[in-house]
Amino acid sequence: MSHTQKITPYLWFDSQAEEAANFYASVFPNSKIGKIQHQGDAVLTVQFFLSGQEFGALNGGPMFTINPSVSFYVVCESEAEIDQAWEKLSGGGKAMMPLGKYPWSEKYGWVQDKYGVTWQLDLGKVADVGQKILPALMFTGEQHGKAGEAIHFYMSTFENSGINLLARYEEGDGDPAVGTIKHARFRLGGNLFMAMDSSHEHGFGFNEAISFVIHCTSQEEVDYFWEKLAAGGEEMMCAWLKDKYGVAWQVVPDELIRLIFDPDPARAQRAVGAMMQMRKIDIEKVRRAANGESPTVITVQATVHAPLEKVWEMWTLPEHVTHWNFASDDWHSPRAENDLRPGGKFNYRMEAKDGSMGFDFTGAYTAVNKNKNLEYTMDDGRQVQVHFSELAGGTFVMENFEAEQTHSIEMQKDGWQAILDNFKRYVEGN
Repeated sequence: MSHTQKITPYLWFDSQAEEAANFYASVFPNSKIGKIQHQGDAVLTVQFFLSGQEFGALNGGPMFTINPSVSFYVVCESEAEIDQAWEKLSGGGKAMMPLGKYPWSEKYGWVQDKYGVTWQLDLGKVADVGQKILPALMFTGEQHGKAGEAIHFYMSTFENSGINLLARYEEGDGDPAVGTIKHARFRLGGNLFMAMDSSHEHGFGFNEAISFVIHCTSQEEVDYFWEKLAAGGEEMMCAWLKDKYGVAWQVVPDELIRLIFDPDPARAQRAVGAMMQMRKIDIEKVRRAANGESPTVITVQATVHAPLEKVWEMWTLPEHVTHWNFASDDWHSPRAENDLRPGGKFNYRMEAKDGSMGFDFTGAYTAVNKNKNLEYTMDDGRQVQVHFSELAGGTFVMENFEAEQTHSIEMQKDGWQAILDNFKRYVEGN
């Protein structure tokens, strides 16, 4: 699978990915829906094209909310086009800067649509700018003043890069930080971006709700971009990372996309399961998993309506573990030991209340990142990962574990989900 774009903007939604993609395709000319990936009957991801440019959308849940730190600058070539786009995008949304004449444009407006995505509509010529739709990065809060540094860092990372336009704030421009970036237009891998600094208190910053997918043709390319962009930033799961400026990226080999869209649903699901266990993608391991040459990975998840710190504490402290680490009311956990550090071991006892059976659930930690994730190896060699993500009103918990061969996949998933649901009830009730 080849891509004409090296970098694709990717939008995170709770459950409206397909609805939003169809809406955007109705707004802009020469637009269409591409491939749609399902998880069971539900839509997981949507590929769509706006005026020929590729975008992606994900139904990822309520963890992240789109904000104006990344907007999309659109060059409209006629008044009819800009008026029509403004009318559609403002429906159910709100104007951030009303559509009208400004010192820099005969007609311009900034609007946040009903899904939270923000668009800067400008009357002009695509030939003068070089691209119809440009992602625009606003460096605010802790990142204010770093736009210029970030631009040069990104240009050093991607080939076919350069600055097309750069203007700095001067006295009287309305921003007290004279000398910072007022407006920049630059190329990364042949794709055009915009950037600006803003010293005003906006109350938002970069997050995972809008990320940028880098399409890689080889493992070597994956390794290169991962090393460069993750330096000083944060590695996350499933090919995601945040760079040192807080901008989210996905470093994705083309073969991964082919595998998770495989027409054989079982093969595709095995590839997705392998991906769910990885930070940086190892395409050979995903390939082996898709071919059935490695263990099946099962995922369970829950949203716990409690602060992240409380959720972490109740997951890890033995005095709490004994209250939730069982799947049904006729079982209990009489004791728990937990040496919470890489190399440390845990031992949770699980027994039927009537004493008829019981076992020790044991393993050793391979990674411990407080309030973020745990990884451990069970005594039978299977790998487990637990992820914690803060969201509005609570904490999202996801477990990925390798399946064993004795019981069915459905039975294993139901059992682990029941324990996670018990944990949720315990935390929310205390």
